[in-house]
Amino acid sequence: MDPAITSLGIQTGVAGWDILQTKGPSDFPALTKDPVVQREIAYFEQNAPKATTAAALLADPRLQDFALTAFGLSSQNGATALMKKVLNSDPTSSTSFAAQMVSPQYTEIAAAFNYGGTVTPATPAVPSTAQVQIGNLSQQSNFADFSGTFAGVSVGWLDLTHATTIQGLATTLQTAFRRADGNQSNISVTVVNGNLQFTDALGRGSASGFNFDPNTLGTGTPATASSPTNIVAGSQLVPASGGAAVTSPSFISQIVQKYTEAQFEVVVGNSSNALREARYALQQLPSVTSWYSVIADPPLANVIQTVLGLPPSFGALNVDQQANTLSQRINIADFQNPAKLSKLLTQFVAQSGAQNEQSSAAIAATLLNSFGSTKIINITVPTTTNPVDTFSSGSTAAMVLSTAFGQPSS
Repeated sequence: MDPAITSLGIQTGVAGWDILQTKGPSDFPALTKDPVVQREIAYFEQNAPKATTAAALLADPRLQDFALTAFGLSSQNGATALMKKVLNSDPTSSTSFAAQMVSPQYTEIAAAFNYGGTVTPATPAVPSTAQVQIGNLSQQSNFADFSGTFAGVSVGWLDLTHATTIQGLATTLQTAFRRADGNQSNISVTVVNGNLQFTDALGRGSASGFNFDPNTLGTGTPATASSPTNIVAGSQLVPASGGAAVTSPSFISQIVQKYTEAQFEVVVGNSSNALREARYALQQLPSVTSWYSVIADPPLANVIQTVLGLPPSFGALNVDQQANTLSQRINIADFQNPAKLSKLLTQFVAQSGAQNEQSSAAIAATLLNSFGSTKIINITVPTTTNPVDTFSSGSTAAMVLSTAFGQPSS
């Protein structure tokens, strides 16, 4: 769905391009606050995370439109069967359905959503444990304090003077470790076969630095605590990986950015398709490493062919011939050079403006040359490709037509 606004108030031609090279969607509140754009973004953010299969995403027309718009595939809206095969393609396979499509946008959207990617199941955590043997604990003989680290959580100088039974000792230690662990309940201290057993359900590691200081005020045989035994280091949970990316908040944010950029280009294109294609090329060309990617992308192909002055028939050549010709004319590595890319796209915008001037003049000539059999006015359109800015194409046509009808040109 296109934005409600139709213009950003940007000039056409090179003057407008100078602005667009340094500004993005966020610089134009008219777009970012557009009710259509805001409504569709909010809907996608709320509902896309639930679409964990390609079928679910495509079954919702609004989600489908949003995703396809973000990747420049709006023309495929409604082509559910085709896009289901694309989205379920394995992003790592060069022989997948998406990889066989001409346009690279298909492999990009398949890789981004990753519905067809390999899924690695989650590996559950293995709890970490340790046991400490306690001896001579009684009301007359207990511990003064405890210090130590378990599961990466440290407790220091914990008062144990009120713990006169092993169960009381376990309860005091568990309370302290859980408090130190952010009031979580993953660490447990229990009594097993007369020993203290420390357990961490998250498997974050076992015991280290344990120290039980005996209470010197006790009247009985001093209480004892052995070094930790039966230590199991454990292992932490390994989350599932691969599969649908829609459950990731960062992924949702990335798609929203792409959608906003695509809508920005749509609004820019309402005023000038040349500016729209230049803006698109500015985003895409720096990541291009193959001429075949350019050839397969109509807007990029048009930009390069226009700059090189190649005729429309060039696109009908064998793709290998096209790639060979383009590689001889432009070093593809220059696309990674911001200064060179800016110069190339400025040239494209200027040449597109010149071509529009000539096209408008040619139309006016055709109209005027058709007025009656006497052909009172006959215009020969210049063949030069140098841009002339003295009059706009609209002004030139208006003056010619007014002259033909004997009216003032003002």
